[in-house]
Amino acid sequence: MLKSHHPRLALMAAASFLALGTATAVSAQDAPAAAPAPVAGDDNVVVVRGFRASLQSSLNTKKNSNLIIESVTAEDMGKFPDQNIAESLQRLPGIQIDRENGQGTKVRIRGLDQNVTVLNNDIFVSGMEIFRLGEGNIRQDASLEGIPSELIGGVDVYKSPDASLLEGGLGGIVNLKTRSPRAVRDMLFSGDIRLNKGGEGDATPVGSLVFGKKFGDRFGLLATVSYDRTDIHTDVLGGENRGGWRLFERPTSGGTATVYSPEYRYATNRNQERERIGFSLSGEFHASDSLTLTGDWFHSDLSILTSEASLKFPFANEGATYAASSLTIDSNRVLQSGTVTANSAESITFVQNGEVTTDNVQFAAKWDNGGTLTGTFRAALSKADYESSSANADVRYTQYGVRAVNGGAGITPNSTAPATFTFSYKNGDLPSFSAAGPNATAFTNPAMVFAKSHWAFGEKTDIENTAVSADFKWRPDFAADAGLVVSFGARFAERTVDSEYGRYLADLTSRGELPASAQGKYLTFSAGQPVVSPTNTTGSTFINWTPYGYFMDGAIGLKWCDGAGSPCGRFGDSKATAFHSSAAPYDTAASNPGRFEQVNILGINALVNRADGMTDAAAWISKLYPETPFKFFRDPLESFQVEEKTTTGYMMADVGERGDRFHLNAGVRVVKTELAVTASSTPVTPLWWGTDSWNGILKNPDTGTTVREYTDVLPSASAVFDLNESDKLRASAARVVSRQNLFQLGQGSAYDFTRSSSPGPNLDKFLYTSGSGGNPNLDPYRASQYDVAYERYFGQDGFVSGGFFYKSVDSFIQTDTISVCVADQSAAGCTSGPFSAPVNGEGGTIKGVELAAQYAFDNGFGFTANYTYSDSESSNFNDFDDNLPIPGVSKHAYNIQGFYEGNGFEARVSYAWRDKAYYGNFGFGSGAAGGGTVTAGTWERAYGQLDAQVGYSITPKLKVTLEGINLTEESTGRYLQFENLPLRYASGERRIILGLRYNFGN
Repeated sequence: MLKSHHPRLALMAAASFLALGTATAVSAQDAPAAAPAPVAGDDNVVVVRGFRASLQSSLNTKKNSNLIIESVTAEDMGKFPDQNIAESLQRLPGIQIDRENGQGTKVRIRGLDQNVTVLNNDIFVSGMEIFRLGEGNIRQDASLEGIPSELIGGVDVYKSPDASLLEGGLGGIVNLKTRSPRAVRDMLFSGDIRLNKGGEGDATPVGSLVFGKKFGDRFGLLATVSYDRTDIHTDVLGGENRGGWRLFERPTSGGTATVYSPEYRYATNRNQERERIGFSLSGEFHASDSLTLTGDWFHSDLSILTSEASLKFPFANEGATYAASSLTIDSNRVLQSGTVTANSAESITFVQNGEVTTDNVQFAAKWDNGGTLTGTFRAALSKADYESSSANADVRYTQYGVRAVNGGAGITPNSTAPATFTFSYKNGDLPSFSAAGPNATAFTNPAMVFAKSHWAFGEKTDIENTAVSADFKWRPDFAADAGLVVSFGARFAERTVDSEYGRYLADLTSRGELPASAQGKYLTFSAGQPVVSPTNTTGSTFINWTPYGYFMDGAIGLKWCDGAGSPCGRFGDSKATAFHSSAAPYDTAASNPGRFEQVNILGINALVNRADGMTDAAAWISKLYPETPFKFFRDPLESFQVEEKTTTGYMMADVGERGDRFHLNAGVRVVKTELAVTASSTPVTPLWWGTDSWNGILKNPDTGTTVREYTDVLPSASAVFDLNESDKLRASAARVVSRQNLFQLGQGSAYDFTRSSSPGPNLDKFLYTSGSGGNPNLDPYRASQYDVAYERYFGQDGFVSGGFFYKSVDSFIQTDTISVCVADQSAAGCTSGPFSAPVNGEGGTIKGVELAAQYAFDNGFGFTANYTYSDSESSNFNDFDDNLPIPGVSKHAYNIQGFYEGNGFEARVSYAWRDKAYYGNFGFGSGAAGGGTVTAGTWERAYGQLDAQVGYSITPKLKVTLEGINLTEESTGRYLQFENLPLRYASGERRIILGLRYNFGN
C-alpha cells in the first residue's frame, strides 16, 4: 500500500524556506530564558557538558518558568538523554509511561493520558494518534514512539497552564522543542553512528547528522537527519483480544465447574522490525531590527513490520472440557492447574506491515520595535498518514473437515491428526502450556499440519491539522514600574480525521455463489437448483448477501445451501468455495512443505505458516487463491470521519519583572468547538458485501453525521514568590479540557464471531462472541486543578522540591457492558454475548504529592531522584469494586539516577518504577444457562526498569558510548481482577547500543 506525497505540505515548506529563508523553533523565542551555560575559558568556571549540562539546562528552564513545569534537554546536537522521547519523560516527577513491544509509548501526566502533545507550542501530529495492533485489532492511541528523538532539542511538560498555552491537556501539555539556529555560533557539524542489538537478534544501525550554519548576523540554518532501525523480539500472552470469556457452568469430565475461562489464550512469538527516517530543517531570518521570520519543518517516515506466530489454547470454546481429576481452582475461581480437552488445536501467523508518514510545518513572524506593543503571527500545518495491511493464516493440528471441490462427501486433508486437543495448564504471570498424548507430536508432524484458513484486512488513517494565530503583548507605560504585561490573542484551528478500516473480500461467483444481482430478491429451489425471483413466496429465503467471502476457509461451502429447502448442506456436501486450485485444493506441511516454518512458541515447537511471504497482504492472499479475484471493501462500522473547528481567544496579565521577588499571572482562554462525527450503524434489514455478517462487511449502513457545538471558558491563575535567593513558592489554579478519544467517538457497532466446533445444532456455525461500539455524543474531559509547590535551588545543579496537586474531573468516559443477542448462524437465530460501548460517566478526583531532588558534586558525581504519590477515585465500578481509581493512575512511582562526568569519562545508571494501576473494565458473557455478563477490572502490574550508559571522549571531538536498556529484562503484564489471573504478558528484552559520536564546529 503505497503512500502519496502531499503537494500542499511541500508547497508550504518551500514557501517558508525559500521565499522567507526561514525555519526554526518558534517556541524557543517565547519560552523563559534559561541561564547561560558556563563557557570554556571563563575564570573560576567549571565547564560542564553532556548529561550534566543537560540537567543544568533543564533545571534553569524550571527555575525561570512562571509555571509549574518539568523539562528535559538534549545533551548535545542530535543526542537526547534516551533513545525514546517517552523513556526520557518517565524520569520526571509525576510522569509515567505505557509500554508496548519493549518501547515507551504513551505518556501519562499524574496518571492521565488525556494530554496534548505540541511542537514549539503549536499543533503537532505523530501519525500514531490512532491505530490498531495485532490480530485482535487492539485499539491504540496517542503513542509517542514514532517521534525521532534526534530531531528534538528538548521537551517541556506543563503541569499548570496559563491562558496563552494551547488547550487540550487534562493531565498537562507535552511541548516538543526543535533547536534554533541561534545555538550555532558559526558552523556546526556533528554525527553519530550506533549499533543497536537486542536479545539474540542481529545488530542494526542507528545514526544522525546535524549541520548548522550562520550566514552573517541575520540568517541561520540548522538541519538534522536521522536513521533508526530496531529489531525487537517479544514473548506474549494474549487474552483480551478474544472477548468470549466465560465463568459459570464450565464443562468438566465430572459435571461443571465455576472457573474463569478465556475463549482462547494466545501464546505468541512476536518479532517486530522498525525502520525510521527523520528530517528537520530550521532557520531564522532577521529581516530588520523589528521583524524576525522563523519557520520549522519536521518530517518522519516510520515503517513497522510485525510478525507473530501464536498457538491458540481454548478454554471456553471448541467444546473445551476440564479433566476433573487434575483440576485445581483457588477460592477466587482462578484456574491454577489442570488438563483441558478441546476439539481443535490451531496456530495463527499474523503479519502487519504499517507505514507512518508525518510532516509538521510551522511559520512565524515576530515584530518588536522596542515599543509597548509587540506581536507574533503564526501559521502551522500538520499532516499524518498511517497505513497498514494485515495478513492472517490459521494452521490446524487436529482433524479438520473441508468441502470437496465438486461437492459430495467432505474430506479431511490431515486425517492422521488427533481428533481432539488435550493440553495441560499451569498458572503464573506467564502461564505454561504443554501438549499431552498424540498432540505432543502433532505440531511438528507434516501430515497432521493443515493450512486451514486465510484472511486479510487493512486500515488507513489520514489526519490533517491547520492553525493560524496572532499573539500580542502590551506593556503600558502607566504600569511600567509594576512590570505589567497584558497578553492577548486569537487562534483558529481545523482538524480532520479520516479513519478507514476494511477487509479484502474474495469474489466467489466463479465458485458457484449467486451473483450480486440476486441480492434483495428471494431464493427457492427447483430440481435441486437455486431459483432467484423478485417475488416473496411461501418458503422462500430473502437474499441479503452477495458472492463475496472474507474467511478463505475450506470448511465453508456455498451460501445458498443455507436456504430453506436447499438440497445441500453448506458445511456438509456443498461444493467448496475456498480452495487453491482443482489440482491441489488444500495444503498440508507434507504436500507443500515450503509454506511452513518451525517456530518455538513459549517452549513448544510448531510448524506454522511462513511469515516472510505475508508482508503484502493483498498480494499474498491473491497468490494463494489465483483463480479468485480479491478486492478491498471499506467497513463502514469500523470507519469514521471527524471534523473539528476551534475558535479561541485569550487575555491575561502578568505582573512582576525579572529581578522582582514575585510574579503573578491571571487570565482566561475561551474555546468554541464545532464538532462533526460521521459514523455508521447497522440498519433494521442489513445487506452484506459478503455471504454473512461474519464473512464480509455491511453494505447498507445507516450513516449519519452528529454535529455538536460547545464553548469552554478556561480561567487560570498562578503566582511565584522568591522567598529568598534560593527558595521559591509556587501556586496555581486552572480550568482544563481535553478532547474525546477518536475511536470512542467514531466507531460503529462491530461484532466478533467464532466458528463453533461443539457437537449439536450449532456445529460448524459461526456464533456471536462479543461486540463494541462508539458514541458520537461523548463530552470532552473537563477538570479543575490546583497546585502548590516549594522549590530550593543551591549551587549550579542543586535542587529540592515538594508539591501538592489536586484535580477534580467533572466526568470520565467509562465503558458499559451489556448482554445483547446478535443475529448469527445459530439454531436460535442469535447468540447472547457482551457488547461494550463508552458513555459519559461521573467525575473523579486525583490528589497527591511530588518530591524531587538533584545535585552534582564537585568531584563529578551526581544524582537525580523523585517520588510521586497519587490517590485517585472515580465513579467507575464493576461487579467487584466501587469507586475505582482513575484509569492509568499508579499510587506510587519513583525514579532515581546516579551519574559521573570527569576526565573524559561519563557514566550513569537510571531506575524507574511505577506501582500497579487500574486500566478499566473487561466485560464478558457469564456462561450461565440464564445468560448475563460479568464485568471485572483490568490492572497493569507494577513495573521497574534499569538502564545504564557509559561514554569516553577519545578526543574533544570524538566520543564512544555504550548504552544498556532494560538490563534486567523486566516484563510487563496485566491481570483481570485478581493478581493471579493473567490477562496479558509481554517479555522484556535487554538492548545494547554501541555508538561513536563526532562534533565539528560550535
